[in-house]
Amino acid sequence: MKFNLLFFVRLLLRHVGLLIAMPLILASLVFYMTRDEPKIFNSKARVYTGIATGSNIELENTKIDFRATNTAYDNLLNLIKARTTIEIVGLKLFTQHMVLDSADVKIISTEKFNELMKDVPEEVKQLVVKGDPVKTYENFLQLKESNHTNYIYQMINLDHPDYSIEKILGRVGLRRISNSDFVDIEFESEDPAICQNTLLILCETFVQLNADIKVNQSDAVVKYFQGQLNNSTDHLRDAEEELLDFNRTHNIINYYEQTKHIAAEKEEFEIKYFEVLRKFHASRAVLSHLESKLETHERKRISSQGIMEVRKELSTLNYEVSMLTLGLEKDSIQRQKDAKVVANKMDRIQKLESALSAHVDTLYATDFSTNSVASTSVLSDWLKNTIEYEGYNAQLKVMEKKREEFDDLYQKFSPLGATMKRLERKIDIAEREYLSLLHSLGLAKLRQQNVELKSNIKLTEVPFFPINPKPSKRMLLVIVAGLVGFVLVAATILVLEFLDGNINTANRAEDKIELKVSSIFPVISSKGKKIDYAYLQNKAVNAISRNVILNQFKKEKEDVPVVNMLFSTQENEGKTFICKHLIAKLCELDYNVLHITYDDEDLELQGDFYHKILYQVSDQLYKISTIQEFDVEGNIPDFNVFDFVILEIPSIIKNPFPVKLASTMDYTFLVTRANRAWSEADKNALELFNEATTGPEPTIILNGVKVLEMETVVGDLPKKRSLIRSWVKKIVQFRFFTKQTVA
Repeated sequence: MKFNLLFFVRLLLRHVGLLIAMPLILASLVFYMTRDEPKIFNSKARVYTGIATGSNIELENTKIDFRATNTAYDNLLNLIKARTTIEIVGLKLFTQHMVLDSADVKIISTEKFNELMKDVPEEVKQLVVKGDPVKTYENFLQLKESNHTNYIYQMINLDHPDYSIEKILGRVGLRRISNSDFVDIEFESEDPAICQNTLLILCETFVQLNADIKVNQSDAVVKYFQGQLNNSTDHLRDAEEELLDFNRTHNIINYYEQTKHIAAEKEEFEIKYFEVLRKFHASRAVLSHLESKLETHERKRISSQGIMEVRKELSTLNYEVSMLTLGLEKDSIQRQKDAKVVANKMDRIQKLESALSAHVDTLYATDFSTNSVASTSVLSDWLKNTIEYEGYNAQLKVMEKKREEFDDLYQKFSPLGATMKRLERKIDIAEREYLSLLHSLGLAKLRQQNVELKSNIKLTEVPFFPINPKPSKRMLLVIVAGLVGFVLVAATILVLEFLDGNINTANRAEDKIELKVSSIFPVISSKGKKIDYAYLQNKAVNAISRNVILNQFKKEKEDVPVVNMLFSTQENEGKTFICKHLIAKLCELDYNVLHITYDDEDLELQGDFYHKILYQVSDQLYKISTIQEFDVEGNIPDFNVFDFVILEIPSIIKNPFPVKLASTMDYTFLVTRANRAWSEADKNALELFNEATTGPEPTIILNGVKVLEMETVVGDLPKKRSLIRSWVKKIVQFRFFTKQTVA
């Protein structure tokens, strides 16, 4: 039989009583057990998170990161269902109920309150501070954390219906509304007041926890950068103080301007120095030349003591004037004072120059000669050059001293530059670090404000007080129980059918026994009144007899009967029953049949075509080698008058069988029941039979098959079917256009 839809339908219909009874029993049981099912109330709160499209201080970052948004929502939903959050909710709800003097229908029902007061021990009641829920909560929290055996710890962590973590979590429902910023939080409870207040406490708790987490994270970052910025400020201040002390120590106002000014003055000074040096050497050369033109007594006279003293004083005054006029480091006040001194000295110089001129005029006025005119001219030039020479000489001495001062100043400022660079570089690094930390601190504070803005979750829909309970699921549970009962029974039937180790069908017989099936015979039942069993039995007998008759034509010798042996491995396989119907059919067809059997049952067959030989089962069966040996009394003179000989032997497992005779059989048939398993003993017995005999390989006559299996032989069973049943059968077989005739 094929495992199609029709097979499964017929299989279930065979157990229709069980398929109806079991669902009814389970449905009735669920209906009875849920008769006192409590009413469930539901409340809902809606919060605005602002995670996806909320305000953002970071104006430059306006893109929406969907992955970050989804992560933020996951974090928020996990925070709501976190164990810490639910533990706080349960303990606060318990505190809210314990501080009541009597039941308040807006907080807890009278029945729930009375049960709570009976259940709570006195040591816990003593911790209650009337009118102060905060202090009471702290007392309860301290007791809970004291050990693991106290009442509050066990109430929160075990299975209390209103305060335990497990029960509250099981009744909380979370749902984000599409892709919006709104999240719905639902809660269920048997008490509408507890339902509303639990949801209120849950919203307050997770909003506060979310704000604490976000703000604490940003505060830690701000504090870090604030501390680093303070350290950087100290470093920068120290570096600036070090530079300031350096400038004070070395009298530096602006190093770069000062060095630039000194370099410019040095360059200008060098130009003046070389100019004075040139004039000095020129005046000295001219003076030497003029002195060489004078006579000896004139040279002596100009070298007199009076003139030399005047020249000396004049040289000293010129030196002092040069010192005062070429000073480098002087302020305005000092310069004013020096200007007055210079003016006085210049007056003195003019007087000395006049005195020197007067000395020269006096000396040469008394000494007149023919050369006086020329001498007077030379002396005049000598006097002029002498005054210039003394002036240049004084300036040159001053400039040489000032040149040494410039060299000392360069030696002083040269190493200061490197130190100044190092200090400025130190300040620059400290300043850059300060600015970087200041920028980071600004970003951290900006993010802190942004986090505080985003963590400000708003409760847009306050949990309402539920009035109507949720619709009962009692009928749904009853229906589900019935369906489960049907499915369990149907699944059990199918599993048992597939796991059934019985032979049942011809295909299984060939697979298990490893022989071909020649015929099948149905089991006759009195329950199936709609089935024409007589027709099926006739068709089955015709199939068996047809195989036997066809074997006659395959026989080489036509004047001898066809000997067919029917055997079985076990007893009560139905060999006699098969023989009765087979012989009746052969006799009906006018064949002479000899029935050799050990069973004394009367087959109720009469006529000249039927003959029977009854033998005793004994060990002598081993020795029988011909069918004539069964006729011990010699009642049959000629066995060739028979067309067929039907030899029936007992079960080969428990009884002996004629080995020699079996090897001479024309055809052997193994009769076995379909409603039993093919055991290892059957297999071994059949192997022994095949090894002991050299005759043809047996074929199987499968007896007692289910009526539905007969469809493989006769097609549709001869059965009275209504029009609806016929259509249903066509539907499950997917034969929508099948007709009975060609037309």
